Amino acid sequence: MSKQELFEEEETSVLSEKEMDELDSFLMSDATSKEVMLLDCLDGFLTATASGPAMPKPEEWIPRVWGPTAEDAPTFESAAQEERITDLLMRHMNAIVWSLQQDAEHFEPVFDLQVYEGDEREYMDGEMWAHGFMTGIDMQRSGWKALFESKHGPVALRPIYLLGAPEITGAEEALVETPAQREELSKQIPESIGLIYKFWAPQRRAADNASGKTAGNKIPKISRNAPCICGSGRKFKKCCGADQAED
Repeated sequence: MSKQELFEEEETSVLSEKEMDELDSFLMSDATSKEVMLLDCLDGFLTATASGPAMPKPEEWIPRVWGPTAEDAPTFESAAQEERITDLLMRHMNAIVWSLQQDAEHFEPVFDLQVYEGDEREYMDGEMWAHGFMTGIDMQRSGWKALFESKHGPVALRPIYLLGAPEITGAEEALVETPAQREELSKQIPESIGLIYKFWAPQRRAADNASGKTAGNKIPKISRNAPCICGSGRKFKKCCGADQAED
């Protein structure tokens, strides 16, 4: 298969606007619990899952979409409906993986738009998206330890943390009080995703080469002068290995 054919095949996994509306409608329906992730939250959750140190199996991440407990599982009308919704979830996940592989630095999250009384302007609001991302981190928190402890990790996570963490300090709350502040932080998230995806690139590649087995919390040893395994064409020490050298 040629590269163009592979590109076209992967691109077909992207949900159409009609399919996104179908998934959105199901998530908001009476078939789901009040704990279900809505579309923007779901997109953040799947992005964390796809950009982190290791990809969990569908049977591990799909139940978390519905809520934190088994009682939050949806009530499907039929096996056909369950298969359809599962397919939409899987395809959206695959589309996110594909998009990150193509150009992580220009990833486009699914953010909500908010309008406030007395203000005609429409604001971009990544709060629920960030909440979903933080939920994705919490699902594999021990695996993210290397990023937390790195020099650049807290900087990359900052806008996502400020918007999506369940608890922040009083001083941090002052940074997300207004719609304009939340919009500005939301605009910083695509760059953060690129940095996070780049950080974990060596570990993800090692996991792929090991036939899906994760590499644990250790980032694999790579020659500093070897070509970077993320495919950038630069030396590892000048690309994904830069953070590790400075930590």
